Amino acid sequence: MNNKKRISILGDSVSTYYGLTPEGYVFYGSWNAGETGVESPEDTWWMKVIRAMDGELGRNNSLSGCLVAGRALSSGTSLNRIRDLSVNGRPDMILVALGANDWGFSVLPEEFASEYARMLYLLKETYPYADIWCATLPEGRAPDDEYFFFDVDSCISKRVYSDIIRKAAAESGVHVADLHRSGQEYSSIDGVHPDKKGMQMLADLWIRELKK
Repeated sequence: MNNKKRISILGDSVSTYYGLTPEGYVFYGSWNAGETGVESPEDTWWMKVIRAMDGELGRNNSLSGCLVAGRALSSGTSLNRIRDLSVNGRPDMILVALGANDWGFSVLPEEFASEYARMLYLLKETYPYADIWCATLPEGRAPDDEYFFFDVDSCISKRVYSDIIRKAAAESGVHVADLHRSGQEYSSIDGVHPDKKGMQMLADLWIRELKK
């Protein structure tokens, strides 16, 4: 009998890997392994977390470039995306790692707050018995401290978006994986997308929160 927890992921490009996440929205794969050091799914933060929790992958519906906000099929509030999390069986646990693109593309905090709350409502309505964990936004460090994926000088502080995630989670009665609170910067290739060491740091932060 399989007693492993089925863990599904709702994320953005940081949580993608070719062959395991929807085609057409993938950032990580063998083509950029040399640049990122992320050579297989086992190097990703989410697979490391699943292994550490003695779980099994349910469905990883992570899409590169997606926002929480909006009415697009790629948005975190999309019912199609949310329902897809159970395509391999209803999840026991859902890890939500979204909001970085809302921050990077300067979605207004009040809109982000409304949309994040709506996403959590839909997740809870669809999966009332799942443990839902929402990550706050960790800080990434670019290798030369010059090139960043987003124009960070024009962005509102990640702290603002992380505060919104904390508040929405508390009001919805779901869990928070407070990655931002650590104050640690994960290593990345561009300030956003982690390299192999960065993936390990994100996994360690997640695992610490999940095992509290």
